[in-house]
Amino acid sequence: MSGSQLREKVVITGVGCSRFGDLLSTPELKGKSLQELTASAVKEALDDAGISGQDVDAVFVGNAMVHSSQLPGTYSQLSKWTGTQFKAGVHFEAQCSTTNIGIAMAAMAIAAGVYDTVLVYGFETTRTKVRDYSPYERESISHQQTWLWTDMAVNQAYGVPQGYDIFSTYNGLMALGYCRKYGMSIEDFDKGMYELCRTRRFHGSMNPKANIQETLEARAVRKGYSDPFEYWQSEDNPFVAWPSRLLSLVTTADGASAIVLTRESLARGLKSDPILLKGFGISYGDLPWYGADPTHLEIDKRASEHAMQMAGISAQDIDYLHTHDCSHISSICSAETIGYLPPGEGLKAARDGRLRFDGDRPMSTHGGRHAFGHAWAASAGSDTYEAVLQMRGKAGARQIPKRPETCVIHTHGYAMIAAVIVLEGV
Repeated sequence: MSGSQLREKVVITGVGCSRFGDLLSTPELKGKSLQELTASAVKEALDDAGISGQDVDAVFVGNAMVHSSQLPGTYSQLSKWTGTQFKAGVHFEAQCSTTNIGIAMAAMAIAAGVYDTVLVYGFETTRTKVRDYSPYERESISHQQTWLWTDMAVNQAYGVPQGYDIFSTYNGLMALGYCRKYGMSIEDFDKGMYELCRTRRFHGSMNPKANIQETLEARAVRKGYSDPFEYWQSEDNPFVAWPSRLLSLVTTADGASAIVLTRESLARGLKSDPILLKGFGISYGDLPWYGADPTHLEIDKRASEHAMQMAGISAQDIDYLHTHDCSHISSICSAETIGYLPPGEGLKAARDGRLRFDGDRPMSTHGGRHAFGHAWAASAGSDTYEAVLQMRGKAGARQIPKRPETCVIHTHGYAMIAAVIVLEGV
């Protein structure tokens, strides 16, 4: 695959993201419709870019799990909510990589000269679903139902509804493979995962848009434990697939994110600081996700290598990294594959505090899929949103002390679609 650069520079000029949570119970979201949730993220992105919906040339809209919304993500059904009616539009999905795949598609369309400015947004409801037939009345959805619905992404050909089991099992196998590969004891693995969860929770506690804003220490106290590690090892944090525990996994959420991209020559004079999309890489596969070495996903290797080759950077140039952390061990494996962390040393880096926002290898400073939450098609955009805030020095209490100049965002679409984008300051 060629690593050629885009023929014209493309920049991100606007970003937006809703609070992630539950449309029925989260204070900032309670009572909102899915349309309002989405429109709020789009409005933030458009305002950030200093434009209106009528100033964009095209709209790329992503929604992965239509079951929960009864709203296929075609731009037409949300055009009046977002002020983008009469523009070109397309619906697409790439599971959990959706919005960042949209960023790559928008960049190609702009660099090809087809459009000047493109709006990309994604939305998802994994905690709530439409009640009966009204698009504005919602009810809760069980986690098991959510995962059975997401089986539509992978298991139709095999006809085996697996639900949450497939996810937790794959992470247990990856955890065992990691321990075997690097000679790590289960006890040391568990301590590393504890510290990594503490970091994710700590980042989420400083993020007003995170789904979970409670530290692990505070949760332990609430559950009646004086020692947070005792809580970590208790029956309140069970193994879901040994040695992977419940609090090392994704937390589902309702949410929306939005990104505005334009050609660099037109971005001068806008009120926001433009961020250059320097490179991207995409690679996909199918079940089974891994071979003899469960810690290695070939799609990660290929997507990251292409993105960095396109951007003209090496792993040593990365100042901030997000890797898809629907499981904490998979995020470490991806970071090691990319080269941001040395092989076999990711959990030690977590134990040493190096992955915190104020560490020398900051990762997932918004809280990641666990604390910030996971809203399938919207999540990749939330990762990009965080990276842009960090690059602009606007991440608040969790701001990386030395503002990052080069950021890499990696996502998995159901562990089958690896998308990696490279951002640089202009």
